Amino acid sequence: MQEEHDEIWRLLVEVQSLSGKTGALAEKLAKDLKTHIDKEESLALPLLGILPDLVNGRLGNPTAKRAAMLHAMFEKEYPGMIHGHDVIRKSLAHLRKIGAEEGHLTAVRFADALEKHSQEEEEVLYPAALLAGELASMKPRR
Repeated sequence: MQEEHDEIWRLLVEVQSLSGKTGALAEKLAKDLKTHIDKEESLALPLLGILPDLVNGRLGNPTAKRAAMLHAMFEKEYPGMIHGHDVIRKSLAHLRKIGAEEGHLTAVRFADALEKHSQEEEEVLYPAALLAGELASMKPRR
């Protein structure tokens, strides 16, 4: 997830430098996206990181305790994060349209890639993070 976010940022910087309305739309999108990605990286990413330990039965108590706390926070933020994806998708549709009109195929490819990434998050990564947190929360404390 972290590598994908880094690649998204790299592409977004490239799109922001494009001329016309495309670059301006990318600037606005960057502000919305920054907050959203920061939440993902502070809540979902650490929960995904414990999956190998959960699968191998090696989740330590300190990690389980922290994961349980993150799980509670992520559950609370989850509806807003899904809503954030909806808002971002609307911005991406606009960016895709304007980018195509202005001949900026990089913007169109970026919009397609980010939309695919957010769909993967909703269908796979967010549920996996929530499940990891739930399993960590059920670990007996010593």
